[in-house]
Amino acid sequence: MTELLASAVRRIGGAERPGQVAMAEAVRRAIETGEHLAVQAGTGTGKSLAYLVPAVRHAMTTGNTVVVATATIALQRQLIDRDLPRLATALEPLLGREPAFAILKGRRNYLCLHRQRGGVADDPQDALFDPVDTGPASPLGRQVKRLHEWAEETTTGDRDELVPGVPEAAWRQVSVSAQECIGAQRCPFGSRCFAERARDSAAKADIVVTNHALLAIDATSDIDVLPEHDVVIIDEAHDLVDRVTSATQRGRPRGRQRWRWPTACARRRSRSRWISATRPRAGWTRFPARWPPR
Repeated sequence: MTELLASAVRRIGGAERPGQVAMAEAVRRAIETGEHLAVQAGTGTGKSLAYLVPAVRHAMTTGNTVVVATATIALQRQLIDRDLPRLATALEPLLGREPAFAILKGRRNYLCLHRQRGGVADDPQDALFDPVDTGPASPLGRQVKRLHEWAEETTTGDRDELVPGVPEAAWRQVSVSAQECIGAQRCPFGSRCFAERARDSAAKADIVVTNHALLAIDATSDIDVLPEHDVVIIDEAHDLVDRVTSATQRGRPRGRQRWRWPTACARRRSRSRWISATRPRAGWTRFPARWPPR
């Protein structure tokens, strides 16, 4: 692992950092032994490479997918647009092929062609959002027009790729939630669905980047929204509890107890290794194999 990390860092043009090496070794050991691992890394440690290199190695040698979950869109974009492309190029000569990676978000983040072409959502609650002025002369109407024009150009339908963005009221005119979706089998645009294409790409990837909320839904519901995986790496873990609590308590009765994430995850994905990274202070801590508690 040390040699693989050193080669990757050298090919990317960086310098070896002792903290990064120690973290990469800890991540490798956690993956191989099935232990859960929590890492606290200060700014400048290079933690993304420290967990990505052992994650890529594991995914490519076993054929299993590794999920990386972040709290912020900014870090997702950094991983997908900068870190993973550079790492894939650097590791190709060492591993025999470029590792494949993909980003996966909730359905509401992708443009829905059925909705955009005038289709009705499969949820009567959605009618609450319909009586808005989307006439061509209104400010909202102009934003919706932009979205219709963008729909003819985009290859991903990913809202974050639309720059500048649009207000939520405009985006609602061309998107649906998972509950509102009529299903790919029933949809006349099912074969061209951006959300389904993203899921298909994720199913073929070695590394899948997602967000805490989608990870929470996958871990706590009966629906598998993420591809089958045996390792989960949680970056920006200091935000995990708040993001998970928000995602899992939507639609739950008020007054419910705060979700006990580690225990819930251990029961849902008992065969997965859970690795979390955060940056309150320097150094890293390895938890015993029985963490989280049963």
